[in-house]
Amino acid sequence: MRIAIVTLGCDKNTVDSEYLAGLLAEQGVEAVAAGLDPNPGDIFDAVLINTCGFIDSAKEQSINTILAWLERKQEAAVEGYLMRVFVGGCLTQRYRQELAAELPEVDGFLGVGDFEKVAQLVAHGQIGGHVNLVRELPDTVVRRPTPRKELGVPRPYAYLKIADGCNHHCTFCAIPSFKGRLRSVPREVLCDEARRLLARGACELCLVAQDTSDYGKDLYGADYGIAELLTDLAALPGTFWIRLHYFYPGGITEKFIEAFASSPKIVPYLDVPLQHLHPDILRLMKRPHRSVNIERALERLRKGIPSLAIRTTFIVGFPGEEREHFRYLLEGIKRLRFERLGAFAYSHEEGTPATKLTPQVSPATRRRRYDRLMRTQALISGELNRQKIGKTLRVLVEAQVDDDLYLGRTEHDAPEVDGAVIIRTKQGLAIGQFVDVRVTDADTYDLYAEV
Repeated sequence: MRIAIVTLGCDKNTVDSEYLAGLLAEQGVEAVAAGLDPNPGDIFDAVLINTCGFIDSAKEQSINTILAWLERKQEAAVEGYLMRVFVGGCLTQRYRQELAAELPEVDGFLGVGDFEKVAQLVAHGQIGGHVNLVRELPDTVVRRPTPRKELGVPRPYAYLKIADGCNHHCTFCAIPSFKGRLRSVPREVLCDEARRLLARGACELCLVAQDTSDYGKDLYGADYGIAELLTDLAALPGTFWIRLHYFYPGGITEKFIEAFASSPKIVPYLDVPLQHLHPDILRLMKRPHRSVNIERALERLRKGIPSLAIRTTFIVGFPGEEREHFRYLLEGIKRLRFERLGAFAYSHEEGTPATKLTPQVSPATRRRRYDRLMRTQALISGELNRQKIGKTLRVLVEAQVDDDLYLGRTEHDAPEVDGAVIIRTKQGLAIGQFVDVRVTDADTYDLYAEV
């Protein structure tokens, strides 16, 4: 059998798709990556579409992808081939009844998790006839060493999903309603998986969860958490980077800072999704750890971790955000000078408390504030990048563009979301190689360098 896996959404979905691919391979099934739009003539025994159901644009993309593959299924039938289409992931978990009613052409709905069960049923052709296997309470965490198969173009980095689900109740977010509460992956399973990822060639482990600062609390209480996990992963043999994503400010403790700074393998980069800076808006958002003094916490981070780069994200136009709230946010960004920053204009998510908050901010104002915030950050990013001209940086080579042109990332750049280093050199470089470069030029987000 040959099965295609289409992955939409976040890096946690990427991990889930790799689990499915690895488990299918154990069943003797070849699993390959496929795009959102099928190519003419694509023939597979089955297609698994791993959807995203986070925000409206992601949901729309997931629906369009399902429809495109259902059309390809019909074409294949005319050509004399039977091709089944299965839909799983967050969208099906969130809208399991609605999708089943609206898309009778889908052969089966799989929801989130249950990787081993899904792989076995799909591999043996036991799902069909419009079966809905979505469970009301998903189980998204592996509890024993589980095979993973990389899909698509080989990458020198790999995501290590240390937990899934979320214990927070942010008013703009629907994730806990379809992912459930936080569930951590046992530490021995994570260390085993990390060893296997490094053995297959990963040079960087990117730790992800809905909130990595909460890791271990459900399994070990206060005895073992993110600080201890970082220490254990850094003790693994080899030359590699460890990068930490989605770390909430309540986890910034002296114990964490000490563990973070203890190993050169843990890159000085921390993704701290703040969403806003004004206390009034954070209260309306019901963000966790609202009592934490953000500026003092970031100051402690930067003092304790030399050369730290902080990435964050903000939502603009949240219900109740007045002009003075937005001005407060802008002034804070100018003062704190985040090395990396992303933003979203608020969008309504059905079923979330934020949709009932007043006053709602108009779409035009949301867009205007988003543009202004990103222009402000672009100036900061450009200034910080220009300060690197003439400096020597260690870079992980990611891709070859031309005979003498390569793309890489510094320790301050996460894959897929941050800038790149454009390297020009006559000497051949290998993908996954660490190399020292001298920065020769810079623009707003990218650096230019020579070996």
